[in-house]
Amino acid sequence: MLIDLHVQTRRTPGGVLRPLEVLARARALGLDGVAFTDLDTLEALPEVRAAAGQTGVLALVGLMLATDHGRYLCFFAAPERLAPVAELFGAAPRAAQATLARVATLGGVAVAAHPYDKTLAPASADALFTLDGLAAVEGLHGRSRSGANDLAVEAADHLGLPCVGGSGALGSLEELGTAATLFREPVADEAGLVAQLKAGTCWAAALGVGPSAPSEAASRPGTRRDASRPARSTPRSRPAGPS
Repeated sequence: MLIDLHVQTRRTPGGVLRPLEVLARARALGLDGVAFTDLDTLEALPEVRAAAGQTGVLALVGLMLATDHGRYLCFFAAPERLAPVAELFGAAPRAAQATLARVATLGGVAVAAHPYDKTLAPASADALFTLDGLAAVEGLHGRSRSGANDLAVEAADHLGLPCVGGSGALGSLEELGTAATLFREPVADEAGLVAQLKAGTCWAAALGVGPSAPSEAASRPGTRRDASRPARSTPRSRPAGPS
């Protein structure tokens, strides 16, 4: 099942996208679903639910939390039941480790969003290696340059975490369809999404990109993988720790 795990609506500063238009575009592109992850808010949830009912396309709701060490896509089994974001997590930028711990306490999962792209937000960068409680790393972000994605894939490999993909669409419907996440089992709702992210049964997928011959550097031992491919061909096991 192919889901774009990182799309923002007009509820995010700088965003212009409406859920109904996003889902119609996603269906045309052949995506099975979209996860809406607005910055520090769940305000789009009612509109997303209504759009899903009109289009029949799977629409999931999470959010992206800004911290002092990067941004994190966070998903919960029942987002409607959550208290207001400010009440749960405080004002941004929050302490990253405390935020991840709070997400875990609430039964959710956290994914490091575009961790090495310094053009989009304060990047997590190598602070990832000091954090506990991550479920995955966004190894393929549609609006990031390949070098930043390469570093994210490498970090996920070192941490023993799966890579996921998302377009990061924000300002145009044309940004959709560049990256997504492939899930081994069907996802019907946020609870199913959380379960598969915890299990690591997911892989980043580049969309609309044809195969190309590896470069000389990429073919040498010890060089980074192409970020458009999963880090491993089988689900990754993760070190014991907060889920």
